[in-house]
Amino acid sequence: MDSKVYDFLVIGAGSAGCSSAYFLQKSGKSVAIIDREGIAGGASGVAGAFLSPLPGKKNRYNTFVNEALNFSIDFYEKLNPKAIVKQGVLRVPNDNFSKEKLENNDIEYEYFDSEKLKNISKNFKDIDGYFYQDAAVIEPLSICNKLVEGCDFYKRDVDKLVFKDGIYSIQDLKAKNIILAQGVSNSLIKHPYFEISPIFGLRIDAKTSTKIPFNIHKSISISTNKNDGTVAIGATHERHDSSQLECTTTCDKCLFYVDKEKEQIDYLLEKAKELVDLKDLQVVKTYKGARATIKSYFPVIGRVVDYKASLKKYPSIKNGTKISQDLLEYFPNIYIVNALGSRGFVFAPYLAKILSKHILNETPIPKEVSTQKLFFKKARKG
Repeated sequence: MDSKVYDFLVIGAGSAGCSSAYFLQKSGKSVAIIDREGIAGGASGVAGAFLSPLPGKKNRYNTFVNEALNFSIDFYEKLNPKAIVKQGVLRVPNDNFSKEKLENNDIEYEYFDSEKLKNISKNFKDIDGYFYQDAAVIEPLSICNKLVEGCDFYKRDVDKLVFKDGIYSIQDLKAKNIILAQGVSNSLIKHPYFEISPIFGLRIDAKTSTKIPFNIHKSISISTNKNDGTVAIGATHERHDSSQLECTTTCDKCLFYVDKEKEQIDYLLEKAKELVDLKDLQVVKTYKGARATIKSYFPVIGRVVDYKASLKKYPSIKNGTKISQDLLEYFPNIYIVNALGSRGFVFAPYLAKILSKHILNETPIPKEVSTQKLFFKKARKG
């Protein structure tokens, strides 16, 4: 008997892959997911999973972030209300977000001076900040497990794709279409028009007798008390490229790994205690991982352009000749969703919805996150 041929095989079971599987499966397609670590076994499982707005005057990036945020909070509340705590976020001014920047933005906020914060909780230190109602924190593993209900999951490594007679094979698995959601792992398909870089992060789950009324963000993030009784304390540390010789973060899967976990835990706790008095603090568990990003910080979704074949067919693209994206050469039936960065759970459902509508209904993908935009930019720069 021939083995089952899935409509879609999603490679990568982080927030991006699980969300993509969800929307395709809900559309009536048969979906399998494959990941060497397990569901949310990589960066998504270690994420602080803070869902926060991006203040500032409107531009393409923060507009995209905030649209994704509104969609995703509503999505998670309907998907698994027990896995989300929506209490808002207090942003405390720092070097990246000064008071002026936080005041002059297009998102509704309420200014909390130190006196008002002390009235809310005597545990706040002498700080002030800007409170945004539409913010939350979620439980990554619970969310990802819920997303993949109804899909088949396989825990294994993938080193190559075999394409024959319109079907892709990975060992004994077969599928008509492939979704690449691999994060920082080496892609199975070459896409030289964008390079994935890792951003490393550390998260602590801790118990404290302090009641934290909402998420707090400065250089690090502290969550409100979650449903399991813990608070999350996390930060995104460094963005790496191939020129770096040493990594001072804690992801032991990194080629530049140096074990400085204790120093970084101490740093997180020190910074947290500058914002709020965390009484009876007990670190329960520490998580570390690498999140995928590109230089523009925008995520990337869509069909995977065959760079060499497209330029061979249309060499004048290098000189600026405009070619319809429909005429480019693509790897057959392969799609990508990647580079979600430190906002993985903000972006994931929003991007997955866009991608599924593109695949199933040919709905256009927004230009700023499309593979084609990156292809043309790289080709014209040579």
